[in-house]
Amino acid sequence: MEDMRMKILASDYDGTLRTEELVDINDVHAIHEFRAAGNMFGLVTGRSMESIQTEIQKNKIEFDFIVANNGGVIYDRDFQRLQVLYMDFNKALDIIAYIKTLDCVSYVINDGFHRFKFSVDENQIDHKYGNMPDTNEHEEEVLDRGKISQLVVSLNDTMLAEEISHYINTNFKGYAVAYVNVNCVDIVPEGVSKAEGLYFIEQHLGLEHDAIYAIGDSFNDIPMIEEFHGCAMMHARSALVEPAEHVFQSIEECIASLMTLYTDDSGRIFLYILYKTTACI
Repeated sequence: MEDMRMKILASDYDGTLRTEELVDINDVHAIHEFRAAGNMFGLVTGRSMESIQTEIQKNKIEFDFIVANNGGVIYDRDFQRLQVLYMDFNKALDIIAYIKTLDCVSYVINDGFHRFKFSVDENQIDHKYGNMPDTNEHEEEVLDRGKISQLVVSLNDTMLAEEISHYINTNFKGYAVAYVNVNCVDIVPEGVSKAEGLYFIEQHLGLEHDAIYAIGDSFNDIPMIEEFHGCAMMHARSALVEPAEHVFQSIEECIASLMTLYTDDSGRIFLYILYKTTACI
């Protein structure tokens, strides 16, 4: 029989809902229909709240919650802040000093909402923050506020990104965790992840764990893919596809499948996957 329970879809943004620099209007329409049918949709992103709010408004994306900063910043559907987690300030300063020694392009300091970009090597192309100008404020002015919720290192070398991630996760264990992302490394407080952000949403909204589905395409999506019903984009990295239960070409396709859930007599849920076979979850 058809499963009429509310479903919750938590989607990564860059590389998932936003692909090739665009948000497909068909995905936006699918999100509208999904929510109109009594379901919930949220964004779970490494972006700052300032950045993702601009994207939401520009693309007219409907949502019920936002998990930003890889899980460290959480807002509700009225853009009201629910949680912000900050890094140990002195350890964050040590990490910034380390970043300045690297062959990277730029780095961004995030205060929980705003982001401030500082260039390191202007001779390199900044694929991550190329359209974002350096902040008009001096770094000292930004740091004097005493609050850092995320650091992002923009770079063009995948091997260097992995080295940075390993260095941070080894030398700042207990204080910070680093995730390799597309053209960058995201650094957040220890214990912060997209999965933990979704757990906060689950508890805050009183959601059924088994009704939550997460979809993404990159390394920082792995925690939520493993902890909830995980879905990967067709173009996702193999490390993400392996733990995922299902693979989709788009958010529209994922939503179409979620809205065609069935249960058998034993209560097991079956998900019909477009272009694939029926699978038990």
